[in-house]
Amino acid sequence: MKHILRAVFFLTALFVIYITNVVKVSADGIDQTNCVPVYGGGVSCPRIGQVLINKTVRNPSTGVFVDNLGPSDPRYHPGNLVTFHLKVSNNGDQMLDKVTVTDKLPDFVDFTSGPGNYDNHSKTLTFDVLNLAGGTSQTFEIVARVVHVAVLPADKSIVCEVNTVDAVSSSQTDHDESQFCIEKQMVVPSAPSAGPKEWMLTFAGLGTALTIGLYFRKKSHLV
Repeated sequence: MKHILRAVFFLTALFVIYITNVVKVSADGIDQTNCVPVYGGGVSCPRIGQVLINKTVRNPSTGVFVDNLGPSDPRYHPGNLVTFHLKVSNNGDQMLDKVTVTDKLPDFVDFTSGPGNYDNHSKTLTFDVLNLAGGTSQTFEIVARVVHVAVLPADKSIVCEVNTVDAVSSSQTDHDESQFCIEKQMVVPSAPSAGPKEWMLTFAGLGTALTIGLYFRKKSHLV
């Protein structure tokens, strides 16, 4: 009986050690699986990989990439190219084997270029980032074109749209979005101006024509 109790106690102790030192991950994201002793005492435990996504849009006036563009900021016009940047980061210490990024374009823009595969029906771009090391990031560029003015809402002069993106790695997810605005470009043809210079040239031309006409009329009488 004592041998059986000792065996049960031994197996229980091994199980506790396994749970404590092999699969334990603290609430603040510290993976204690690979903790190593530190000189002078204590242990060092790497943080698990953490996926982060940041989306920015190019300011059409300055060329600087910003998080959002509101109605009072510089606006895009029909036919313009809208450029976005997607920054995929690993904020932990351990490598993320695969991060799947899904970017959904809003209305009134058409996909032009970007990584991965684009589904025209759902207006969704999908691509994978592989072997993203801890503490590193990768930036990707997506370009879309604003639709023709005839496709924009007839009752609005300015339309603001939001481009969304999601990143997924195992059980981790992150989401971000970026707003930009489109303004209808109204081109009004300008009427030709008739300033003082034009009137002076006109009178000068009339005067010259009148002088020549009188000269030939006088000459015909003399003949």
